[in-house]
Amino acid sequence: MQTLELTQPQSSEPSSDLVHRLQQLEGSTQAALATLRRSLVENVRPTRERLAHEAAIAFQVRDHEQALAMIDEVAQTVGISGLG
Repeated sequence: MQTLELTQPQSSEPSSDLVHRLQQLEGSTQAALATLRRSLVENVRPTRERLAHEAAIAFQVRDHEQALAMIDEVAQTVGISGLG
């Protein structure tokens, strides 16, 4: 008689690190695309201040420099050097 080995199914819940990383990527993408869209569609010059504003909205933080630091962190993980 053959024995079947039962294993515990892996949790379908993503890890908190993965969720945090996805939030960083989504926020950075949202800020970059909003800034780019305003530049192309509304003919608004893209500036550091506008990117910081969009990033603060995307990351739901008040401190624009903190928001830029979050974007910079994501940028560096994909090989883009610092924004500073």
